[in-house]
Amino acid sequence: MKNFNTLLLITLMSSFCLTAQNSDTKKADKHFDRYEFVKAVDDYNKLVEKGKADSYVYGQLAESYYNIFNTVEAERWYAKALETSNDPEMVFKYSQMLKANGKYEASNNQMDKFTTMRPADNRATAYRANPDYLPKILDQGKKFNLQNADYNSEQSDFGGIMNNGNLYITSGRNDSRKNYGWNDQPFLDIYTVAKNSDGSSQEAVLANNKINTKYHEGLVSFSPDGKTMYFSRESYFEKRLPKRFSEQCKI
Repeated sequence: MKNFNTLLLITLMSSFCLTAQNSDTKKADKHFDRYEFVKAVDDYNKLVEKGKADSYVYGQLAESYYNIFNTVEAERWYAKALETSNDPEMVFKYSQMLKANGKYEASNNQMDKFTTMRPADNRATAYRANPDYLPKILDQGKKFNLQNADYNSEQSDFGGIMNNGNLYITSGRNDSRKNYGWNDQPFLDIYTVAKNSDGSSQEAVLANNKINTKYHEGLVSFSPDGKTMYFSRESYFEKRLPKRFSEQCKI
């Protein structure tokens, strides 16, 4: 009897997976599984337009928008998916998108639901301890004015660090690179920004070609003496990993 129940459970789970992922979603699911979320969005939206969408497609569409930081569309499709689903993680992310879009009361309503579903979750515990923290912060008023620096681009620029008078940043501005499937923006490279005598910044230039590859590099740090650079890189040289886990090059 126990074996029969186990077999029945496996069969039911398999049936659920088949109703979720099918021939219609195969192309979109492939993009999603490869973290090509921009392409996944296009293909899941086509299923919606053709009337072939269900809660699975709505959820995948919401997740794709979530991963490319389109909070408005992510909110929309999480709401649609949750009409026929009760997944706690989806409820949590829906709450986050509502909050990102300034809908604090609605966000708290979803967090109340999430804490009921997963009371022992650390996120639920933190929420119960201070559910209205964000409005309290906003009530304090604006404390800073943000503006782009001379060397900023329209793409992602982040991770700035100074070394020997030069600023090192990570940027996705290199249009000669192929686009990264996750966000359809160029792969990240490391750039240097020198200072002029009047304190203004020069144009950002690519760091040493031995540092940048056709894939991602970024998040630079230096040793205390400034002579050794450390940075993360996508496994472009993965065939070398069993023998050597890092490559050294002259800066």
